[in-house]
Amino acid sequence: MGFCVRNFRLLVVFFKCLLGLGLLFDMTLANADTLSLKNAEVLLIRDNPSLAMATQRILALQHLAKAAGQLADPQLSLRAVNVPTDSFSLSQQPMTLLRLGVAQTFPPFGKLGLMDDRIQARAFGQRYARETKHAELVFGLRRAWVSAVYLQYAQETVRRQKTLAHESVLAAMAAFRSGMYPQSDVLRARLAMENLSNDESALAADEATDIASIAQYIGIDQVPIIVHKWPELPSAYENIEKHLFSQPILREAQVKVRAAQFNLQIAKKNYLPTVTIDASYGKSFFPGSPDYFSVGISMTLPIFSGDRINQTVDSANAQVMVAKFDERNQQLALSQQVRSATAKYTSLSEKLARMETKILPLARAGFQSTLAAYTSGNNTMSAVLEAQQAVLASELQTLQYRRDQLIEQAKLDYLATSSQEQP
Repeated sequence: MGFCVRNFRLLVVFFKCLLGLGLLFDMTLANADTLSLKNAEVLLIRDNPSLAMATQRILALQHLAKAAGQLADPQLSLRAVNVPTDSFSLSQQPMTLLRLGVAQTFPPFGKLGLMDDRIQARAFGQRYARETKHAELVFGLRRAWVSAVYLQYAQETVRRQKTLAHESVLAAMAAFRSGMYPQSDVLRARLAMENLSNDESALAADEATDIASIAQYIGIDQVPIIVHKWPELPSAYENIEKHLFSQPILREAQVKVRAAQFNLQIAKKNYLPTVTIDASYGKSFFPGSPDYFSVGISMTLPIFSGDRINQTVDSANAQVMVAKFDERNQQLALSQQVRSATAKYTSLSEKLARMETKILPLARAGFQSTLAAYTSGNNTMSAVLEAQQAVLASELQTLQYRRDQLIEQAKLDYLATSSQEQP
């Protein structure tokens, strides 16, 4: 009998181990299907179509630069010269020739190199634009992520608040049955609880919107399941204004100035003539007539187009000034954004600490005190619902401060982005 009991106990332990392994396996699968922010950023780099488009723009400009620095194709010509119209014979007159020629046009010296440099500068600008786009997408992903996590916590807060509302309903029902308070208190308490259900539904819809944005950022079709906790973001940078000159958006503005300067130099090259060298071989079919060889050089004379060239040069010079002012504007805008984000981050950190240590505990204690006073017949349902609403508002406000603080922290990290491309 004891042997059977021992075997039965061993069997029970064995099945418990199997059950524990099964639960552990299920948890592992669940964690494997859960997406972290770090992995989402890796997927963004790999699968976001905007970054792929930016890469193709860089390749397109690099190929265009190679073509821009090369001479135009030579021109090949075949002509029948001085053919008599009475017979159209090639051997009737000694001046009748079949001429095969080739001509090559040479732009002003240095113009091709400047055109190559201009497009290379644009290609570098696209490299910086891709870095800027990457930083903007990461910031957008982090912002949507933080917002989605906030909404998850907000729904949990509303569910906890529904528990408090249920306590209010029970207290109102007990007071009504004892004849202390009217039935309207019960109805008002139930109404407040139902309104919380509507709030929960609205928060769930907003969360779905943010999750859809995350899916778009990382380039997937299915809806991801994100890690339900506040993400760990890089620490807020100090004195980042000193490092703004390495920001890719500012580097891009600087490259645009260089491209505009190359364009100005190209416009000035139009004051110089374009040279064309041609050579031809003429074949005569008249008996005894020799063949002929011709060579020549021609060039443009920019004497009638002087005003047009002047206007082109002035326009190019104005574009240089536009690019320089845009660079300065970008620098000022970055400085303003850094100062604004730093001030907001500091303010939100102070507010969050105050909410967590003082305001939220006071709101919770106030609700419990008000509910106890109502139960003992020394308060009204209006006071209970007001205290209950104060708890909800304080908890949601705390979550909002946390959300906004992380968003400003992500923005500071975006503003502190340093370009990896060499100028």
